[in-house]
Amino acid sequence: MNAKTTMCILFRDETVDAVFIDRNMLGAQIKFMERLPRDELVFEEIAKLMRSVEKTPARVLLCVPRDLAMQRTLRYPAMAPADIANMIQFEATRHVPLPEADRAVAWVAVEAPEEKQVVLNLVAARDADIRELVANFEEVGVPIDEALPFSAALYSVLGSVPTLLVVADGRHLELCLYGQGQLQDSQLIPVNVPGFSPERVLTAARQMVVKHRAWLGMEGIGRVMLTGGARLSDAFEADLGAAFGLNVQPLALPEELAAVDEPLTDALLAASSDLPMDLNLIEHSGRKVPIGKRTIVVAALCALLAIELVAWFGFKTAAPALQRKQVAEEMAKIRRRAAPIQRMQDRNREMRKQLYRLDQICNLHIGAMQVLGGLSELLPEDSYLYSLYYSNGTLYIRGHSKEPDRLPGLLQDSPFVEGISKSDIGKKEGDYHSISMTVTMRTPDEETDI
Repeated sequence: MNAKTTMCILFRDETVDAVFIDRNMLGAQIKFMERLPRDELVFEEIAKLMRSVEKTPARVLLCVPRDLAMQRTLRYPAMAPADIANMIQFEATRHVPLPEADRAVAWVAVEAPEEKQVVLNLVAARDADIRELVANFEEVGVPIDEALPFSAALYSVLGSVPTLLVVADGRHLELCLYGQGQLQDSQLIPVNVPGFSPERVLTAARQMVVKHRAWLGMEGIGRVMLTGGARLSDAFEADLGAAFGLNVQPLALPEELAAVDEPLTDALLAASSDLPMDLNLIEHSGRKVPIGKRTIVVAALCALLAIELVAWFGFKTAAPALQRKQVAEEMAKIRRRAAPIQRMQDRNREMRKQLYRLDQICNLHIGAMQVLGGLSELLPEDSYLYSLYYSNGTLYIRGHSKEPDRLPGLLQDSPFVEGISKSDIGKKEGDYHSISMTVTMRTPDEETDI
């Protein structure tokens, strides 16, 4: 969950880091980041810092003291998330030496790539200790939404590349191995005990890598990173990097916070992490975050702008629509009043069409009779027709004749013939030849059959 405002409280061995991150349209901004002594007054001091911002954070992440929580990374055959949730309490009983009645459990599971396995990071703590710590903050007005160890909060940031993270603090040194999207292993080494030496840390780091060589492969560790409130010696850092053929580099900030100075780097990074709901040692509070004054003003301006846009769009849309409706009503009234006149005009138009057609028919019949009369006078007695077709000023003649050579000349001399475009003489049957002629008339008329 990436809230717009995030507050991270990181408990170290001897100090407590607090950072407030505000995200807006201009990007991520740090409202404050302070390192406070770890004593009884730290709760009230953090509350004063939060009140100085005059803004309640949407999300408060508490990284509990490392001596309060324990972690186990386990591997199981691939299973459904619902089955993992049902298995958690049973696995906690096996791996966590705390009674069930006083046990707070958090977990996150990731499928191992190219393997039919699921990697489970199990976090547990004494419920009374966590409740007491959370209650101390809530008494002074600091709400707590998530509580978990710092190393578990970074798995989503460092799990993409095989990474060895060394967290150096006042009383402890923690080795964390990340990879395949998960915190694969962690080891807490006390510093102020007899026998502690840099060689012991190097040996523990090498053993951790050898233990996980199956998924690390031949490439091994991809990077070695360092963070924490204490500083290691230059010689120790050089030996640590040389053990894996790498240079030790500080824990990097996310891109959106890259402009921030180096202090509280780990707290800033933890505050920027996306965490699943199950990776939480306390129940999700579901609290409602008060709305800030700036948010109210911006929302009011946006609402006013939206109202103006809706009103402008409504006026632009409704005014033409109303005008079109009025015009349509007026047109309907005019059509109703003019309906009798329109019907009379339609009848007159139909009558004129009928009269024109009748006139054409009359003219057609007169022209056809004239053609028949002229042909009867022109054709010799030894000629007769069996087909006569007239279309668009062209006369098509078919028949038989004893003297077919005389017919073109006789037709050409006729006063109503313009010319002869085709004259074919067919085979002879008895005394008669078949004839086929196409004659162009002087006066074209409508197509008809005779």
